[in-house]
Amino acid sequence: MRSALSVFAAILLAACTTPAAGPTPDPTIHVRLTNSGMEPLTCQLIFGHWVERDLGPLAPGADTGFNMQQQPKDGALYIMRDDGQRRMMIENLVCGRAGDWQRSRGEVDLASVRAQRPREIWARCALPAEGRTDCAPLVLKP
Repeated sequence: MRSALSVFAAILLAACTTPAAGPTPDPTIHVRLTNSGMEPLTCQLIFGHWVERDLGPLAPGADTGFNMQQQPKDGALYIMRDDGQRRMMIENLVCGRAGDWQRSRGEVDLASVRAQRPREIWARCALPAEGRTDCAPLVLKP
């Protein structure tokens, strides 16, 4: 009886001291943007509620990258706020000419990212002589 009680106590102690498994973190997607044109571009992430994050200037031939997370349930894309307390839901990724950003901006199509759930994406953007920035279709890596 005493040994059975000792075994039970050991199992109970192990269950109480083993850290509980937390929720599985959402998958990370690495985003790579390349300026394949001849003019510098300015790119921004547009979040819900009119919040934006400037990705900085992107010189011709240069590229930049960042990571975002994706909710497995619905494919929604987000970046955690700097304090780590809240998700900043991504609505759009846009690039345009510095100094004439509003009239020249073009969008990176994120609909396929939300549907396919890749681990990495790559978009090549260029500003034509006239019109809006063209961001070539994404290359998705599962």
